[in-house]
Formats: sequence, structure tokens, C-alpha cells
Amino acid sequence: MGVTTRGRECTVPIAPPRGPLSKPNAGGYSLCEALGWDGETYKRVQVRLHAVCRQYLDIRQPFHEQNSESVEVFIAAAKEKFVILSNYQDAWPARDFATMYLKNKVGERRAREKGNK
Repeated sequence: MGVTTRGRECTVPIAPPRGPLSKPNAGGYSLCEALGWDGETYKRVQVRLHAVCRQYLDIRQPFHEQNSESVEVFIAAAKEKFVILSNYQDAWPARDFATMYLKNKVGERRAREKGNK
């Protein structure tokens, strides 16, 4: 199955970008730019994947601390909602959206806890 991304036809899964997520000035990449999706599509996928995160993942923990079974269920649900994610190696955009969402949720919780002390 071919996929068109940035005007190119691809027949193999799209590999994740090199470098750290959300660190474009430090050798990493911006998820929005790496995907090359229009802003409306990006936002729609982002919002819906946040809901999938809340449903299947523990929003008190960063992505790398989630149990593997929960991550598998999350990825399967994400690919079911957005078939396009199957065109990406290991559904890396779903993982990246979840990574950033959970990082922000954990940070918000810590800030609230610090403010309550």
C-alpha cells in the first residue's frame, strides 16, 4: 500500500525522525513539521489521541513509564481511530503525541502539587 507524504509516494513504513522529540534546535525535530500534515489534520489527530491516552494510559506517568500492555492497547486503539498511523513505523506519531501529552500532564500535576505546599 502506498502513502503520499510531502508529495512523495512511499511503499514502506515511514521511519521516525532522528533526534529528540520537540527539540528542533538541539538536533531533534518538531512533530508537526516531521509529519508534514496540514494544521487542521494535526490538531484533529492530536485532540483525539489525547482522549485515547486518557482512556488507556495512566496520565500520572510519563510515556516511558507506562506498562507495555497499556501501550499496546493504546497503539491499537490509535491505529483503529486513525488508519494513517499504520503507515508509520511502530505508529511513532501516536507514541510522540502521547509522549508530549503525558509529559505535559505530569508537569501540570507537579506544578499543582508544588503550589499546594
